[in-house]
Amino acid sequence: MSSLIRQAKRLLLSTVIVSVGWTLPVQAQLSDAQVGALVEALRLAAPQTGIENDGLYSDWQIKPENIPRWSRQCTGKELTPTQFQDSPATARSILVCVMRNVFREQYGASNNNESLAVQRTASWWMTGDATRYNSTPTTSYTQKVLNFYQQQRSNRQSQQPATPQQPATQATASQPQPASQSATPQQPATQPTASQSQPAPQTTQSTARSSSSSQISDPQVGRLVEALRLAAPQTGVENDGLYSEWQVKAENIPRWSKQCTDKELTPTQFQDSPVTARAILVCVMRDVLREQYSASNNNETLAVQRAASWWMTGNPGQYNSGSTATYTQRVLDLYQRSELKFFSHI
Repeated sequence: MSSLIRQAKRLLLSTVIVSVGWTLPVQAQLSDAQVGALVEALRLAAPQTGIENDGLYSDWQIKPENIPRWSRQCTGKELTPTQFQDSPATARSILVCVMRNVFREQYGASNNNESLAVQRTASWWMTGDATRYNSTPTTSYTQKVLNFYQQQRSNRQSQQPATPQQPATQATASQPQPASQSATPQQPATQPTASQSQPAPQTTQSTARSSSSSQISDPQVGRLVEALRLAAPQTGVENDGLYSEWQVKAENIPRWSKQCTDKELTPTQFQDSPVTARAILVCVMRDVLREQYSASNNNETLAVQRAASWWMTGNPGQYNSGSTATYTQRVLDLYQRSELKFFSHI
């Protein structure tokens, strides 16, 4: 047990070092549309075993041991394989989170060659080794993923911008409220696909995480989303037109869910699945926090307050004004408390 604890500490430390020290080139930034197209391509290309109970879950054919870790990493809640399979929207949003850094890393390793990055990522997903993308029999699979990816990109290029646009601000009763943006996470363990001739994937998960002055980690985004939930003003009105524990305006939900999961949810569907709602808001708030982190000269405290102001009023510049200042300070306090809770487990 002590060796496992030491290993976990070393892993966390290495992640912190990477997040502080690795500057990601601008060219290696990926849009939500690209990551979404890749995740859909992996779904379409997933080999079917022909066995009813083959031990793999969802349309993506996921090994059960990966699901609790990925769901916890991306949503803050651990799902069982059955829960993962029973909610395709949640599954998709988790895999968007999981595959973002993998794709980004392979994009950089491919000298910003998008087609090669897709093939390398597909090889990593299938075998655990990105360099086998052109080796038999992996090459037929990686080419299939690339073909599906290119179809998705050509079909949707006009639909999803590289940088998600800011949504209309939300209101909670007499208070002003939020808006938002796009997705991400850390690298997953690769997947097997039954007894096919394709190589069995690795089961270890790497945690390489990109970060520069404007890059933020998954735990930071997760803490912000949880702080927004805890700080959400309650109207005291039963049917106030706001949905979920985050008090989200109904008109934002179809757009955000489409952007982050490629499936448009109704406000009721969003509210009825807290795990899906959280995953979508992690997706939505990532770019907001990143943008405000940059605007704050990499001051995390100020970035959180500015992001909270943006969520509440649509204007991050109001973080220190009037009643908004009280709200942004509350969000910051909750964010910092959850940070202390996270580090207390080390």
